[in-house]
Amino acid sequence: MQKLILFIVLIFILTVAFADQIYLSDGTVVKGTIIQITDARVEYKPEGGRAFDVVEKSAAVKVVYNDGRVVNYKLDTLYRRDGSAIKGIIKRVTPDDVVYVPEGSAQEKTIPRSEIERLEYSDGKTVYLAGGIAGGQRIIYEQMKPAGGFHDSVVRIAGFFGFGNPYRGVFEKERRVFNAFKPDLFMAYIVPRDYHLMQSYVNGGGELDLMPPAIRFPQQRSFDFTGIKFGIRGKYGYEYVDSLIVDQADYFYTVESYELFRGRLMRYHYWAAGPVMDLIFGPRSNSFNFILNFYAVAGQIFGGRLLPAAALRSAGFLAAELAGLYGAGQFLPGYSAAWISPHVNKTRFNGYTVRAGFGPHFSLNRNFPLVMGINVTYAYSQIRLGRDPFIYLDGNKKAALHEAGLEISAGLHF
Repeated sequence: MQKLILFIVLIFILTVAFADQIYLSDGTVVKGTIIQITDARVEYKPEGGRAFDVVEKSAAVKVVYNDGRVVNYKLDTLYRRDGSAIKGIIKRVTPDDVVYVPEGSAQEKTIPRSEIERLEYSDGKTVYLAGGIAGGQRIIYEQMKPAGGFHDSVVRIAGFFGFGNPYRGVFEKERRVFNAFKPDLFMAYIVPRDYHLMQSYVNGGGELDLMPPAIRFPQQRSFDFTGIKFGIRGKYGYEYVDSLIVDQADYFYTVESYELFRGRLMRYHYWAAGPVMDLIFGPRSNSFNFILNFYAVAGQIFGGRLLPAAALRSAGFLAAELAGLYGAGQFLPGYSAAWISPHVNKTRFNGYTVRAGFGPHFSLNRNFPLVMGINVTYAYSQIRLGRDPFIYLDGNKKAALHEAGLEISAGLHF
């Protein structure tokens, strides 16, 4: 009789020991015999008591069968740096390795940590693994939105310096005048040269940006797009345009000798205001930011002065030739010397301007809040002259200016 009781107890212990196990997301473990697993639930026969019960599949983490097989329903994902992904259960992360149990297996495996870019857990959390070592330990990066630095700055104050080439408008009028006097220029200087007229501008001033804090985006990589800022830019500038006569044949060969004559054609002040947008990129430390800056402003031109034929007037021998001192008949009539005189041609002007630019900027966020950058710029200006310069002979007091160039800025952000 004792042997029979012992045998029954042994059968009961073995049945319990080798029962299937259902692990639930709340930490409980349900034991029994799995009947079937459908798309929505797990059907099983519990140990003792009821003959049938179910568990919602969404609540099941994994099922361990009595023969050792494991089926996981809440899988983590290991994303490798080569773009491939591994499904399984992450067991632990060491400074050198990631230990996990692959999908459909009960055996732990190890992969070098340097091969893993990020870990995505079944609960939705993402952890980025750094490729380098800081302070002797590797760093785990989690999704985060950057704080402080240029993202939180509301004011940017900077100075700027720009240069480039203007074209059309007044400059087409200047070209017509130059072509008319070009034969006299040959006669005045005798030496044959390939005379060519060109203009260049230089400007400078200050600008003020008022911007609310950036719209932030989660940082998912070691260097990532992390925010966008919108604001208003106010701008004041002073600009002058020089007119140059060069020897086109020497232009590409020597720097010192190609410029023959130069004169100050115009100068003016302007103010403008308009929208500005910054696309912000940066590292996880947020110690600095790389910025793509876009702006467009419009405003007024004031205090402008125009002195036509500035480069021609700087050619001293030309004035002598036009005055008839060479003893030869000039190509233009004798009163052409008066045409080129500044007293009958200089005038003031005002108008409006529209300016835009874009380019890369760089900001420091720690110790010293420096921001600097360079923009490709374009400007369109419409000016109205105080009087029609006699030398232009077109009776038109209006002119359009186009400018293309580069602009360098440096300042502070707060």
